[in-house]
Amino acid sequence: MTRPTPRMSFLSSASKYLTEPHPFSRRPITTAPHAVDYMVYARRVGRTGTFVFPIAAIILGWPLAAEKLGRRTGM
Repeated sequence: MTRPTPRMSFLSSASKYLTEPHPFSRRPITTAPHAVDYMVYARRVGRTGTFVFPIAAIILGWPLAAEKLGRRTGM
């Protein structure tokens, strides 16, 4: 293996000094978790559903509509 260049060894030692000494994803016991506003998610699902469900009905339902039209016109 090759030796690290001085710049890379400096960057690696600098990154070691800049990291936190503890896991940052753990939350302390003394602070309470924030409340979750579920209405934000309900509104988002509602807005998405008003677009997705009609488009899905058009994409998945056109063969049925074409079949009914074909039977009605005698094709």
